[in-house]
Amino acid sequence: MNYSEHSIPTSENSGCVLVVDDNDQVRQMLALALETAGFDVIEAGTQFEAQDQLAHTRPDALVLDLQRSAADGLDVLSSIRARHDLRAVPILFLAGSENDEFRWQALRAGADWFGLRPLGMIELQKRVAALIRNGRPLLKAIAGRNRRRLSARRRLRPAG
Repeated sequence: MNYSEHSIPTSENSGCVLVVDDNDQVRQMLALALETAGFDVIEAGTQFEAQDQLAHTRPDALVLDLQRSAADGLDVLSSIRARHDLRAVPILFLAGSENDEFRWQALRAGADWFGLRPLGMIELQKRVAALIRNGRPLLKAIAGRNRRRLSARRRLRPAG
């Protein structure tokens, strides 16, 4: 592996990231880590602030960590995925619980990656950069599957 594979994302790979966390200190640490890596960061401390921010901007990625109420985090996640204009925005969902059922609830609700707190800052930077660069994994898989179906239909059409 060369050095660039281990380096922190730079402003060349930047994008806009909305960080939603109800703990002010954690939110500021997450924002600082992402800003250090060259991302533009918007912050929200509640689901209502997040909805307000999303009414005015479309981030390239979203980091969601509403730890005081897991239900709030899942509600925000579901409401974001319900919006047509935000369906392609990758979402990293952070939680303090290793509960498999909650992890699957978050992934089913639309999270693209599920991480446990505390999350290393370099891992956060790399995950956000990868999701911005590569897009939502599920959408890419669906798009690829649909392309294969369309090309298969074209080949099966009778000529003449």
